Amino acid sequence: MMDWYLDRSAHTFRYQQLIDRIQIGIQNGELLPGEKLPSERQLAQQLGIDRSTVNRAYSELAASNIVSQAVGQGTRVKKQPNADNHSNWLAYLRTQSDPLEPPFEPTDQASRLDLTTNILPPQLWPTLPPVKFPHYLPRDGSSNAVLGLSGLRHCILEATVSKQLNAKIDDTQILITSGIQQAFTLLVEGLLAPGDSVAIESPSSLNQLKIFQLLGIRIYRVPITQTGRLNLSQLAKLKRQHQIKLLFVMPNLQNPTGATMTLEDRKALVKACRDLSLPIVEGDPFQPLSQSKIPTLFCLDPDNVIYASTLSLLMGTQTRIGWLFGPAHVMYQLGILRDKLGERIGMAQQLVAQEFLCSPAFKDQQNQLHQRLSAKKEQLLLKLSPLIKCDWISITPSQTGFFLWINLLHLPQLQPRDYVLFRKYGLLILPAPYFGSPTNGFRLSFVALETDQQFDDIESRMDKALKTLHQKFNKIPKNS
Repeated sequence: MMDWYLDRSAHTFRYQQLIDRIQIGIQNGELLPGEKLPSERQLAQQLGIDRSTVNRAYSELAASNIVSQAVGQGTRVKKQPNADNHSNWLAYLRTQSDPLEPPFEPTDQASRLDLTTNILPPQLWPTLPPVKFPHYLPRDGSSNAVLGLSGLRHCILEATVSKQLNAKIDDTQILITSGIQQAFTLLVEGLLAPGDSVAIESPSSLNQLKIFQLLGIRIYRVPITQTGRLNLSQLAKLKRQHQIKLLFVMPNLQNPTGATMTLEDRKALVKACRDLSLPIVEGDPFQPLSQSKIPTLFCLDPDNVIYASTLSLLMGTQTRIGWLFGPAHVMYQLGILRDKLGERIGMAQQLVAQEFLCSPAFKDQQNQLHQRLSAKKEQLLLKLSPLIKCDWISITPSQTGFFLWINLLHLPQLQPRDYVLFRKYGLLILPAPYFGSPTNGFRLSFVALETDQQFDDIESRMDKALKTLHQKFNKIPKNS
């Protein structure tokens, strides 16, 4: 269900705020293709604004081919662009581009700093051992074919479960995937039906998981604190009101905030979901890099939690391997579904991952990458410290991952286009609306930063961007 609101303190025309809100709702899956919007009179009364304001917003959206308007049918989200006599490829590109990420001009490409990437750069890739290929292939229908190679599943048990997750599990409860995105896609396609509702954290990287929108899954957001704690009363309310079928969470190095949920909060969440009869999907993409000793939700309640992780963030794009832990019969059926979709994982990728996990050097390479990422994080924090002292920003505490969450202070609620200002100064960031959050902030990834000059540039450009942003709203912190 769409959450309609306007920021009355913002220096932005209300019709434009309404346009932005509808576009974000469509992108987030709050508004589905073909869905009818409230009438002009109804929405005007709900928001306490003039009907002409709603009329202008709807009219501009219709002119941009985002909604359709017809007498007797009201205003609806467009299902697809109107057919034309010729193919307009530029229109396709405009349709698929992210309104939160307007493109750079070609002249800006060389000087920009990309702080959005969540992919390990080649210079940080681990060295992979040589791979020996067997002389046979698994038979279709066998557990090796459906669940993944038994050797790889055994290595995952040895390298992750027994040493870090401390959970009792056997290899029939493991399904190999091509990464955590495929794992989530299989869970959505296999366990949910069109019109079902799920809950996710706010903010959350899952806000951009297109499978929700493609399958008509309703998304409801549960706010989290800076320590990753979910608002359990809000979760219970959503469960009662919307019959939430699954809760998707990332308790460890949450994306995008980097927060790690405490053991007490994990126990409280597991108990609350048990009481609500609400199954949990626990995403843990940074598990191979994490040095956290806190038990996972899966460890605390393996009967009510399905766990997803990946090697992709540790191995870069050398291979795409992830896995699901859950009840054996569920894993097998999801494996059958994956094969029906034509997405079986290649043997070569599985063998590479198997040799890497079982290699004597695996632990050393884990530690080396963790140390290099920690050094990058500390260097970035040092460069951002003057902005913290000036009371421009605060940073959510996090363990070592790929990014930091920057909270923007002393500003009215920002609209998506307000963040374009950072691009003016050559900074590519992912703002809070991208993650479905109404808060002021953005994710800043440091994984691809290499030179001291890049870190210096972040400090100077961020200072200019924030100063311009505060001047725009006439809110200059007294310490600046």
